[in-house]
Amino acid sequence: MNIEKWKSILGFVALEQYPNLPCPYCHQETLNIDESSIVSRVVSENYKKIASRHFNLEQEKQKENVSKQGELARDLWSSNSLLGVIGAVGLVAYQMVKPSYHFCKFTAFMKCTSCCDNVAVTGLSQEHTKKANEQQLPSLYKIDHFSIPVPMFKINEFVPASIQFELLGAFHYFHIDTNSSANKLRRAIENFCTELGFEANNLARQIEQLKKVHPTEAEFLNTLRLVGNEGTHSDGVIENDLLLAFDIVKEVLEIFPRLDKLQRLKAPQKILIDKFDKKKSQVKPKTLEHTE
Repeated sequence: MNIEKWKSILGFVALEQYPNLPCPYCHQETLNIDESSIVSRVVSENYKKIASRHFNLEQEKQKENVSKQGELARDLWSSNSLLGVIGAVGLVAYQMVKPSYHFCKFTAFMKCTSCCDNVAVTGLSQEHTKKANEQQLPSLYKIDHFSIPVPMFKINEFVPASIQFELLGAFHYFHIDTNSSANKLRRAIENFCTELGFEANNLARQIEQLKKVHPTEAEFLNTLRLVGNEGTHSDGVIENDLLLAFDIVKEVLEIFPRLDKLQRLKAPQKILIDKFDKKKSQVKPKTLEHTE
């Protein structure tokens, strides 16, 4: 799993820096935003009252930056040194001339250059408020919602459908609601245990049963259970936590193609046993029955 790729789109990104994502149809990493399809509108005051998580995070970040720079300017000014005064004036001057952005909501399509299919997306953008004699700067985009979940890693075809369904839900919510994503991940590992025949009445007991047969997988699943519990009962899960969890679950899911292969190997195994197992192939001599 390419964790760095997903980290690169956690915030607002210019189109020319937006990476190709995996296509949910053909699974090639050739899905990207079609610039010609972008439609945006300035966010309203009503929207700001019920704004998305990313809007609020970005607003808080900007306020924090302004506050820090204000404190730095005051410290420099109060230092009573020439360099301090120059530095304070420079910071104030920078605040006056630095580029200004406003928030918009946008809709667009992402197009796959391999299969030519499309995924509709919505999200937020930051668009440059151009001042007189100022060059227009590119807009920055953060996708909140994909109309079809974009797989964050390729799920092997041997993974049962019940697990795939919940994982795709976890991928979907990753971009807009991290705690819901963690909850869907928890449901995926519940189904993991059930599909392998461990049906205790809670996840912790399921994992304890699994541990007797698959100890390594059980150990990793218990870690994922903790992440899922946090997302279900609290709100402490962030994107970086989920990226680590997805990387773990990707490898744990390899048990399904391995089990399938072992099952398919039973036929050639039987052929070899029948041919070379001396004890099994040894035929006891028949005794002659006395007839009168």
